[in-house]
Amino acid sequence: MTITTADKIEIQDLAARTYIGLDSEDAAGFAAGFATDGVFVAPYGEFVGPAAVQDFITGHIAAGKEDGVRHFLTNHVVDAHDDGARYRFYIIKMNIAIGPVAIATAGGDCIVTREAEGWRFKRFQLIIDPAMFGDAKPVVAPARPAAA
Repeated sequence: MTITTADKIEIQDLAARTYIGLDSEDAAGFAAGFATDGVFVAPYGEFVGPAAVQDFITGHIAAGKEDGVRHFLTNHVVDAHDDGARYRFYIIKMNIAIGPVAIATAGGDCIVTREAEGWRFKRFQLIIDPAMFGDAKPVVAPARPAAA
């Protein structure tokens, strides 16, 4: 398969919309980027299909793991792949409520496929850098400021 400049832009847009969904605490928005049989693979488990991804992200948000944070995506690389394209990028998770303070870094190593609706994640491997799970846990701001 040949990957065009337009394909690369659409694939990067897919990731941007996925993480804007997460930063907006919109689990459905995050999950919308997955193919019907798409798999989200993270240290927390494997979630197959948009409904399973949405359920996981809903719980992740409810647990406060996205309170006061924003994700920045960098170093986008898109290469042709038998199933569509291989898409790799870095993720910087910042606490913007009390910072900005970087609280985690990760990489995305994905296979994306073109569907009728556009490019979708066939397999999204989230590779969180080891410091995230070290002794120093990230500081996540409370969802709402404490009353004075």
